[in-house]
Amino acid sequence: MALLEVKDLQVSFDTAAGRILALNGVSFSLERGEVLALLGESGSGKSVTASAIMDLVPNPPGEINQGSIRFDGVELLQLSRNERRDLCGDRIALIFQDALAALNPVYSVGWQIAEMFRIHGRTPEGGVEKAVIDLLTAIGIPDPESRARQYPHEFSGGMRQRIMIAMAVALEPDVIIADEPTTALDVTIQAQVVDLLETIRKRSDAGMIFITHDLGVVAELADRVAPNPVALPSGCAFRTRCPRAEGLCAEVVPHLETVGPGRQAACHFPVLSV
Repeated sequence: MALLEVKDLQVSFDTAAGRILALNGVSFSLERGEVLALLGESGSGKSVTASAIMDLVPNPPGEINQGSIRFDGVELLQLSRNERRDLCGDRIALIFQDALAALNPVYSVGWQIAEMFRIHGRTPEGGVEKAVIDLLTAIGIPDPESRARQYPHEFSGGMRQRIMIAMAVALEPDVIIADEPTTALDVTIQAQVVDLLETIRKRSDAGMIFITHDLGVVAELADRVAPNPVALPSGCAFRTRCPRAEGLCAEVVPHLETVGPGRQAACHFPVLSV
């Protein structure tokens, strides 16, 4: 049995222009100790998938219309909101893409890491303060006793991302979802964060979903990729949100063709004039 299994997940959002499907029929599984890369271009629904797993889809305007999310044999969509919140952050953790936006600017980073233990009623051996210092040491923050008293704006982007990782792994979760954790970082810092995640993966039996559009990072870190690049779904990926879509669009992937001077389109029914 897979540690995490998502089947036929569909998520929609109400907008001023009507209801749109952000996810339509998303399915994948994750095993213990595995790194699954969730690939896709910007706006393809990668972060919405993570939000659905973590019970972070805002309702309204968002809604999970159908599908299944099973974690360790338990159907998450049948749990109460309190039961989901107890599970998320404890056994399933999320590393946000924008650490500066995710961290609270009015609390020290040590306080925010310690809050993970307080919220979930955990008392680590040696006390919470020691656990915070140990976590900051493990993720490579120098002078952790002093830096634990500092605030998010006093850290570099790479250091803030490390702090987000510390918060995510504090309670030793079974599943870690990393939502493009290297996107806003320069190449050198990206490599350091990827190395840190790889080290964490090797030290634990946690499964990891790594959300990205960076194939270089995928090649270095991932065991599997979703969607499978050699068995892509049939049809045009944009058909569910295209007003020109017809039956052919659900069956055949369109090829890139020239549709005008200096213009190309991968579409069965392209707009020929603008």
